[in-house]
Amino acid sequence: MSALPAIILVGGLGTRLRDHFPDRPKALVPIRGRPFVAWMLDWLRAHGVTRIHLAAGYRADQLAEWAAQQLTDALTLSREPEPLGTGGGLRFALDHIAGAELLVLNGDSFVPALDLAAWLREPLAPDADAALAVTRIESPGRYGTVEFDADRRITAFLEKTERPSGWVNGGVYRFRRRALEARPALAPFSLETDFFPARATAGRLRARLVDPPLLDMGTPDGICALESWMDAHPDFFHAL
Repeated sequence: MSALPAIILVGGLGTRLRDHFPDRPKALVPIRGRPFVAWMLDWLRAHGVTRIHLAAGYRADQLAEWAAQQLTDALTLSREPEPLGTGGGLRFALDHIAGAELLVLNGDSFVPALDLAAWLREPLAPDADAALAVTRIESPGRYGTVEFDADRRITAFLEKTERPSGWVNGGVYRFRRRALEARPALAPFSLETDFFPARATAGRLRARLVDPPLLDMGTPDGICALESWMDAHPDFFHAL
């Protein structure tokens, strides 16, 4: 059982799914009959993570209603008072959950090959403010790529451009709380374009290499790919 609390970032607008699901936040989009966030909770709990916090923004009331129906005090939720970006939303959520170190997950993607329990048993490098799960994909253009050295110290985040393949951000992170608390509260900022590049320049980020796939349900095509993967691995969530 992991004592590390998890924060799932579910504040996004879900604009690429708005035409298909105009009445709900992205985390509640159904995947094989269940909200995507429910599958994420299953995966976290199977790896021993029991304290889970939802950092909500867009349509937070619907997420709060859904969370209340789960009938557990171990699932909590905060609502950012205004759009704060991925970093600002995470910084706001810190006041609602304890822990010197935090597991953080994007609320719209999934890397099934990550052995989360094993990763959480390993200590963060002493000089690291955070670590990112990264995975290799073909044609990573819309994601941008992550560069790292032989010690898996992240050295750069490259802009979105056409490449045949590359390592990309898998959307699962470990943070030292103090590194996030150094940012001012209620100030919008992005993890992807502000926090991570600055920490990489300072040499304070590490990469956790994970086998593909990266399953991203943020687009209709992504949902089809995710459901196809689930159909091909029907026992995945039961076998964890």
